[in-house]
Amino acid sequence: MAKSSIEVALFPIPGMVAFPGTIVPLHVFEPRYRQMVTDAVEQDRMIAVCHTKKEIRPAKDGQSMQDALKNNQATYQPFEVFSAGICEIIDTTADGRVYIHISMSKRLQLVHEVQTLPYRIVACSELEDVNQLVSDDELMKYQKSITDSIVKLIGKHNPAKLSEFNSDEWLELSPTEFSFKVFQLVRFDADTMQSILEATSNLERLKVVDSLVHSGKT
Repeated sequence: MAKSSIEVALFPIPGMVAFPGTIVPLHVFEPRYRQMVTDAVEQDRMIAVCHTKKEIRPAKDGQSMQDALKNNQATYQPFEVFSAGICEIIDTTADGRVYIHISMSKRLQLVHEVQTLPYRIVACSELEDVNQLVSDDELMKYQKSITDSIVKLIGKHNPAKLSEFNSDEWLELSPTEFSFKVFQLVRFDADTMQSILEATSNLERLKVVDSLVHSGKT
């Protein structure tokens, strides 16, 4: 039986790669995306945030915030794999800007465009991991190694925060949950993050993250 598609509103943001299990805070000021947020909340539609391949149409130079609130900015070509979730409006300013949180819950792959204007709505399929014959012990080895590295990094760069980091809580996550949610704590360059998001193996994701945190590339 073919899987049903999922329609989401698409918010392309250069350099922004989000993962399931994370919360993405955004400041929205463009007219089309303010409308997108309003519609998504009213219609209970998920919003997807995605990294971009290239700029299709640049924004005008030297715009003030007042100009930006009245005009749409640059247009980008999105990557086809991204995360999506339900949007919550946190605050709306007097001039109409919107502060939102998106609770990412699904990893999706673009299938086709449903709507282009005033903002994109796309039909997607859920991107799932490929089953691999790998032991829980091997996955936990990487999970513990990454967690230990994060403890060291926090202790080195922000010792005051170390007491707030609960290593046991992170080790209790399933390897798949951990391989996504760890990006609440560590960030890499956007293209690396995109390649990790597109990986269809929790072991592959854990290996890459472990290598990067050990090399200090966070």
